[in-house]
Amino acid sequence: MPDRERILATLLMNAALPLTRTLLAERPGLARRYGGWNRVVQFQVVGDPDLACYLEFTAGQLAFVRGRHRAPTIDFRFRRPAAFSALLTGKPALPAIRGALRHPGTLLGVLPLLLGLTILLPGKRPRDPAGRELKVRLLLYFITVALSQLNQAADPGMRRFTAKMPDRIFQWSVEPDGPAAYLRVCQGKTRAGKGLYPGRRPFVHMRFESVDDAFLVLTGQVDNVEAMRRGMLVVDGSPEYSKDISAIMKRIEALIA
Repeated sequence: MPDRERILATLLMNAALPLTRTLLAERPGLARRYGGWNRVVQFQVVGDPDLACYLEFTAGQLAFVRGRHRAPTIDFRFRRPAAFSALLTGKPALPAIRGALRHPGTLLGVLPLLLGLTILLPGKRPRDPAGRELKVRLLLYFITVALSQLNQAADPGMRRFTAKMPDRIFQWSVEPDGPAAYLRVCQGKTRAGKGLYPGRRPFVHMRFESVDDAFLVLTGQVDNVEAMRRGMLVVDGSPEYSKDISAIMKRIEALIA
């Protein structure tokens, strides 16, 4: 049975931390803080070669890279996966931070970007339209990658769901031109992507009628059954498979809560 703490850290590192790029794209004011940066901020769980990544800032551009950098500007080093998860979920975390004394500006400067990711947490419910749209966008991007990561981490429930499935697309979108993301499943392998999957009709397509409808459903304020009854959510395709994947999404939500 995969370790729960390690699975959560894997999901947050590989599905949440890359969303820093989306945050900068959607919040120009925040992006301006990093316009002149040429720095590397690394995160790693000591002794676990798979739990390591870094954010590379180059002349205002941000890249997320898995693995270790040979010479990061600052390096967040965690003893356990749970400590890394605490950092990204707004809980107390005490990592060792190499380079912090030499580069205090980098440490202080990156914290607002990390804090911005806490919008993913179930309890965060922005009241302004722009904030709700951002949360919906980030949640759709996060959940599709998290589902794929859960599969790669050999989660038993997700593996059973994907193991013998032929090539199928699970699509989420917000009408009429809102955020969209998809998960492709084929014989036990998965791949997530942003936008509408091109060239093929999805096997299951979950269509939210507006950003506000998506916000209410994705934050758990209205469940799927009630949302479909009220016309907030339309599910095209197999209701059985949509129910199964929605149940797995709920498990991921419970992990990060």
